[in-house]
Amino acid sequence: MSRRIIILLVLLAGCSSGTPPAGPASQAAQETAISFDQATGVITVNPAVNSKRKIGYGFPLGSVTVETLGHKEGELLFEYTHEVEGGYTVYLCRVPVSGPLVTIRLPKGGDTEPVTSFDLADCKFVREGNVFFD
Repeated sequence: MSRRIIILLVLLAGCSSGTPPAGPASQAAQETAISFDQATGVITVNPAVNSKRKIGYGFPLGSVTVETLGHKEGELLFEYTHEVEGGYTVYLCRVPVSGPLVTIRLPKGGDTEPVTSFDLADCKFVREGNVFFD
């Protein structure tokens, strides 16, 4: 019986997906739409890559989700969702495709505000809610 459990665990570990590429300034970040550096807690979005991709990462009191929606009129459109203890806000953001990499540094410890390389005031408010009551 224990042999079957060990084989099952080995198979599950071998079939699990790997971690996203590391290093916001690395070559991988330059070639992919979104990457995450676990060591620094930074999500990097490359505006030059026309791709639809969605990722989310948690921090002690909440999470951040980024979904790239593709290029439109020379800009990359992406949704940025910031959630803290169940309450969330979704923004639609636009950055020039020729612009620098977009970065979002996840909060550490008891902090709740991510540090973004873009100004949320320039983004359009989409909706807000609570994951427990929606």
